[in-house]
Parts: sequence; structure tokens; C-alpha cells
Amino acid sequence: MREKFKTSGIWYTLLTGLLFCVLFFGINRDMKLEEAQRQIRMDYQRCFTEMVQYVDDLQISLEKSKFVNDGAQMMRLSGEVYRQASSAAANLALLPLKTEPLEHLNEFLNQVGNYAYALSSKMLEGGEITQEEYNNLKSLEKYAETVAISLEKDLEELYNGTLDIRRSAEGATPSGIDKVMGEIETQLHDYPALIYDGPFSSHLTDREPLFLKGEKDVTVEDAKEKVKSLTGRDDFTCEEEKGNIPAYYFFEEENKCSVVISKKGGYLMSYLNDRNTGDAKHTVEDAKLKAVAFLESNGFKGMKESYYEVVGDVAVINYAAVQDGYTLYPDLVKVKVALDTGEIVGCETRGYLMYHKKREIPTVKISEEEAVSKVNSHVKILSVSMAVIPGEGEKEQFCYQIEGKIDDRRCLIYVNTQTGAEEKLFVLIESETGVLAV
Repeated sequence: MREKFKTSGIWYTLLTGLLFCVLFFGINRDMKLEEAQRQIRMDYQRCFTEMVQYVDDLQISLEKSKFVNDGAQMMRLSGEVYRQASSAAANLALLPLKTEPLEHLNEFLNQVGNYAYALSSKMLEGGEITQEEYNNLKSLEKYAETVAISLEKDLEELYNGTLDIRRSAEGATPSGIDKVMGEIETQLHDYPALIYDGPFSSHLTDREPLFLKGEKDVTVEDAKEKVKSLTGRDDFTCEEEKGNIPAYYFFEEENKCSVVISKKGGYLMSYLNDRNTGDAKHTVEDAKLKAVAFLESNGFKGMKESYYEVVGDVAVINYAAVQDGYTLYPDLVKVKVALDTGEIVGCETRGYLMYHKKREIPTVKISEEEAVSKVNSHVKILSVSMAVIPGEGEKEQFCYQIEGKIDDRRCLIYVNTQTGAEEKLFVLIESETGVLAV
């Protein structure tokens, strides 16, 4: 009897210990999951907060521009407007949003910086701002103010817990971020079309995508097969998107993974796998190889790496098409690679679909030596290559891309192969997280 009691005691102790271990590991797992979700919420909150701040600053800069009557001062202000609009758009792109509700807001942020820049260029050349252009500036400032006020209200909801972007991404609350941005889209729906010399003029963004000309429409079943081939899954819900590139938008129940396929031609427009990433085990060089293989398997061949940035444990790499030795910068594709596994977790090809075509390359009239002689004598020349960049209206500029350096700062200078004019200049911002041109 004593032996039996002793044996029962041992089993009781073992079972108690096992139960304790199960509870411990379960609680530990839940704590790790909760911490990961908290980090994601904080990242989304940071992006949203920064976007609101940049839109606030943008509205102030636009208000200042109404008082300017000097080309140099307008140029400085247009630089601020361009930076603020671009930064707001960059933070907007990191939020877990559907593509369609962003159409007008993206267009607004793209156009406003380029419009201010076009006006400053006109003033520097001795021109004056017309009454119509002045009215456009006033309208842009009003719309920026409208967006800023709406976003400020949404920011309050974000901090008091009414708006949870992570839960909104999963469709868990009726006060979702998609609804919030959709309301802003409605407010922007009738803002004036801007016709001016710039790469984001309304008559350019509203045109038919060049790469998709002549392509036949694919069925939703064809698009589903492409999504299954890409993700290995077939449990997506599909909605149709309108806009200048009609598409099929696929998303799964929790909205952590989405794919957009163009109706014409069935090309991949965007892909997002919003999963948690672990510690980086792959280098950026590994990520570049993965990205190129991914692009080629999806019909984007002959792409050349441009610049990259590491955000968290994800490498965001920009690629441009190449023709006859020219890098075609309008034809851009962006790929996101998770550095923990090397998996592709994001892709955006809209620029490529909008602008890619076979160019007629003009005969070079300015030699490389002449182009280099146009550069500031203090710049140390590092390399010279060929590139196509956006010009005025629908025009493109064929240029020498001259990489140079002063002290520790690198730059890119674009000199027209036909006229020898200095078309563009970018400073390269280099850090541990990547290289960006601004």
C-alpha cells in the first residue's frame, strides 16, 4: 500500500511539473507574440505620426508660397514642399492600406511638390506666376489644410486607443484605417487637375499605362492562378480596383497578405506580406540576388539595381529597366526582402507599368569629355554612365549620369547628351541602413 501511495506521489509530482512547463512555455509564447504585435503597432503609429507632421509642415510651406515674389526664395520653398510631400508619401506607403483608397492622396502628394518646383523654375527664368497658378497654390494649400485637420483628429484617436491600425489592417474594427483614409479620399476627390511641366502632371498620371498598351484582359481565374503561383495559397478574397490601371485586388481574411494583378496582361502590380520578421541572417547582397530572381520570374527582366534602404529587418531595393546601356529611371520597380529568411515580402511595379516602353535613343551630340567639363571643378569624378530621366511634360531627357564627390558627400549630376545642359542634381545620403538619392 505504501509503495502504491509512493508511486502515485511520483506521478503526481511529474504531472504537476509537466503542467507547470506547459503553462510556462505557453505564457512565454504569448508574451513574445504580444511583444511582437506591440512592436508592429508602434511602427504603424510612428509612420502615421510622421505622416501627419509632414502634412502639417506641407500646409505651412504652401501658405508661405502665396507671399513669395522671388525666384530664389520660391526655389527654397519648393524644396521644402517637395521634401515634405515625399516624406508624407513614404510614410503613407508603409501603412497597411488597400491601393484604391490611396489614389487621390498619392496623386496630391506627388503633384504638389512638383507643381511648386515647376513654378520656382519659371520664376528663376524671369517669368511671373499667373492668376490661375496663384489660385492653384491657394487651392493646394486649402486641400493640404483639410487633410491636415482630418489627420490630426485621426491622430488623437490613434493615441487614445479608438483607432488601432494593426487591428484595422485585420478588419477587426469598423473605425479602420481604410475607412479613415477613404474619408480623406472623398475630400480630395474634386481637387483641381494641374496641367504643368512636371513628371506628375495630371495629363501624365491619367494617361494609359505605356507598358500595357495592346495587352489583353485576363480573367479573375487567370489572376488567381498567378496569385497562387506567387504565394502558394488560394484562400484569398478578390475585389476589383478601378483607376488608370484597373486591377484585381486579392487579400486574405486577416489582411496581412495582399496581391494586386493588372487586368491588362495579368502583371504583378503590388505584393505585400505583412508578417513579423526575425533577426537578420542574410546580407543586403543576398537580398539583391533574391530580388533579381523574383523580378525575372514575374516578367521583369534586365533590371538594374538603383538604391536601397534597410527598414527594420527588411531590405527595400529599387530597380530600373535598362536599354542600350541607358538606365531608364522612369521605369522603376521596388522590391522588399526579409533579411531573416531571404523571402520576398513586398513588391511595387506601378512605375514600370506606367512608363516602360522601347525608346528611340537619339545620337549623342555632346561627348563624355564635354559633359564632364560642365561639372563644378571642385567635384571629383567617380564614374560616368548613361541614363534616361523624366523631363518636362511627356518628354524624357537622355543624359550622362556623372557620379562625383566633394569631401565625403557623393552626388549624381545629369548632363543632357544633346544640349550639354545640367538637367538634374541629386545628393546621395549614405548610412548604415542604405543609400538614397535626394
